[in-house]
Amino acid sequence: MTQPEGTVVAAELEFAPGLAALAELCVTRGVNLQPQQELIVSAPLEAAGLVRPLARCAYARGSKSVTCLYEDPALVREHLAGSAEALDYAPVWLHRGIAEGLRAGAARLRIVGPYPDILSGVPADRIARAHSALADASRAEEAASSAVNWSVAPFVTGSWAKQVFPGEAEEQARRMLWNAVFQGTRVLDADPLQAWDTGIRALNARRDALQSRGFRYLRFFDGRTDLRLELAEGHRWMGGSVVAKNGVEGIRSIPCEEVFTALRGNGTAGRVFFSRPLALGGVLVEDLYAEFEHGSVATLRASRGLETFERLIASDEGARRLGEVGLVPAFSRVASTDVLFRNPLLDRNAASHVAFGQSPSSALQRLEHCAANESAMHIDCMLGHPSMQVDGITPTGNAIPVMREGAFVF
Repeated sequence: MTQPEGTVVAAELEFAPGLAALAELCVTRGVNLQPQQELIVSAPLEAAGLVRPLARCAYARGSKSVTCLYEDPALVREHLAGSAEALDYAPVWLHRGIAEGLRAGAARLRIVGPYPDILSGVPADRIARAHSALADASRAEEAASSAVNWSVAPFVTGSWAKQVFPGEAEEQARRMLWNAVFQGTRVLDADPLQAWDTGIRALNARRDALQSRGFRYLRFFDGRTDLRLELAEGHRWMGGSVVAKNGVEGIRSIPCEEVFTALRGNGTAGRVFFSRPLALGGVLVEDLYAEFEHGSVATLRASRGLETFERLIASDEGARRLGEVGLVPAFSRVASTDVLFRNPLLDRNAASHVAFGQSPSSALQRLEHCAANESAMHIDCMLGHPSMQVDGITPTGNAIPVMREGAFVF
């Protein structure tokens, strides 16, 4: 829940240097805001201490306007507890308004601050219904976002910190989680922007090398997991920097340690033991295991949280299939924090992963006749670890090592 004002102000003072560095990273490398460009921000109320230096940095770069759409997590809880009509409704007009701003040339920045306690006790089917309605309502905004420079970055809320470090007092938990986020986003480095530029160049090279191989399949194996993934037709590897249709080069995810692409919706076969717990709606899914037949989940097991996961992937047919694969070194900057963030924005940059549900449209050269997966859901599940091996398989059936012992071969 939102903290008392005095607590938030004290936190802003304690973390001010790190927040200022993160704000500069978001503006100068994330969205790469251009002179006279408008910036539209979404953030939880608690993130005002990050939004203010963001605005300061944006105006220093010549922005003509910074608008923040603040979100109150308590309203999310009230919405999920509402009527069936409320669950199936999302404000299309709001997303259309944002889309209008994006079509006029604004940049977009989303500050993600999770509130896992808000969803505690809410049935998974209600979460899935609300998520589906939101996905439908936001299509106009998502379509407009594809043409402009946009980015996503994290913010540590008290609720999130207590979930990650449940044995600590909230103030200490926030301190520990901010330190991990700052480390994972490189803002504690002597020269954060130079560190980012070096890392992004390496990611761009890895992304381009994977694209040049022309793989048709990827195979993950470690003695227990043996999973074969067919890549979508006309797929393209993404990661590192992205040049938007407006010509501005930016970074769409902070942190950024992965390269990823789209999967063929019915092209998954084999078994997988997922390496990290998955946080869903305040529920932790642990020791998740899946077997796939004809591209869809045939068997699921977990020591905890299985019912929640099953309800979410039952929301539509595509949710039972895989739509994305991401490759991340087992010793990435985020992984080196040795923290289970319980947040896909961070955890997907700590380990290789697959996603149940929607394939990323950005990772497709064309949307028609690509056989990619379609779903209202997108759930990242981590399977990478230091002993995981990955092969790329060419159209002629040749297997080429991609990762060995959690590290890239090329």
